[in-house]
Amino acid sequence: MTFLEELGQAVRHQRMLMKHRPDRARFRLLIYAAWMLFFGLAFAVAAGLQRGDLGAARWWQEQLPANLLVSACVMACFFAVFRSFEKLAPQRWLDTIMGWRDWRSAVFFSVVSMGCSLIGVVTGLLLVDVIWNVPNLRYVLGNLGFWRQFLIVSVVISSIMVWRYRARLRQQLMQARVTEAQLRLLQGQIEPHFLFNTLANVQSLIDFDPGRAKLMLERFTDYLRASLGQLRGESTTLAQEFAMLEAYLGLMQLRMGERLRVTLSLPAELAGVELQPLLVQPLVENAIHHGLEPQIAGGTVAVSARRVDGRLWIEVADDGQGLDGPRRRGGNGVALGNIRSRLAARFGPSAQLELLPREGGGTLARIQFPLSSNAAPQS
Repeated sequence: MTFLEELGQAVRHQRMLMKHRPDRARFRLLIYAAWMLFFGLAFAVAAGLQRGDLGAARWWQEQLPANLLVSACVMACFFAVFRSFEKLAPQRWLDTIMGWRDWRSAVFFSVVSMGCSLIGVVTGLLLVDVIWNVPNLRYVLGNLGFWRQFLIVSVVISSIMVWRYRARLRQQLMQARVTEAQLRLLQGQIEPHFLFNTLANVQSLIDFDPGRAKLMLERFTDYLRASLGQLRGESTTLAQEFAMLEAYLGLMQLRMGERLRVTLSLPAELAGVELQPLLVQPLVENAIHHGLEPQIAGGTVAVSARRVDGRLWIEVADDGQGLDGPRRRGGNGVALGNIRSRLAARFGPSAQLELLPREGGGTLARIQFPLSSNAAPQS
């Protein structure tokens, strides 16, 4: 990732509440420094124009450094308050706030930002009093003009924040429609090599092992029925997703024989949780295609779902070659990107897809997103 791409990513993450930030510290500091210089210079120029000493020696020696100091205190307060909240608040609080798609998000960020600004201004003025030995704080806080200016600036900044929020929300909704349209296209196409290989295997087994050929055809029918059934809805349940995975993995076991071992784990209380269809199967395909098939002995793929601190974790683990192993062609890179786009469109930064090295060897793919409060088990 280039410098500008990484900086742009850090800027996009500024308005997001995240316990573990992926951006490097240097980029976050650069953003805060840019805000500090912008507001410090803006208020210093405004004060110089108001007093008529803009560019004079006194302005350079007192007004400019004093306003930069106050601006630095405001930025430090923003960082301390928001980062402390991210670290100390439960993850479900962060998920709830970032899941707001209406006026509540604008009100929350505006109120907290105004509070941070006020604390930072007071702290900065206090430091100015100490450094320049002037009773600036008492005069400013008792000045009606200061409070009027502070209110006007706060309203302007809050209005800009609301406008940006609404623009970003419209963009996210549009991206969600585009992503789901792409999903429909992908769902409507069964990969030709998978279809042809399965039918070829059935054809080759008919003559010398008709029983196994019949079983493979039954498993293939079960898989088609489960996957095509998900095409008709915008969401599915974990129970339906695991049923499709069971049919798919059963079919793959017939093809790979004892080389493929499977473990599926779905707690009953999570069976009715709704999610977007076909989120997990590309991860299972990757585990088999890249991790297990290249090994002579094959291996095990384990799919599990669990609740962790109000979030749903879906994990696909294999004991194959691992992330450092040689990549095979025909993988699911496009599908992985599609999963990340769909998660981001629905949950924003609250959801993520991680590819991690598995303890003991192999790969662990983990999808996690906040559980809705109305998720209920199937009867």
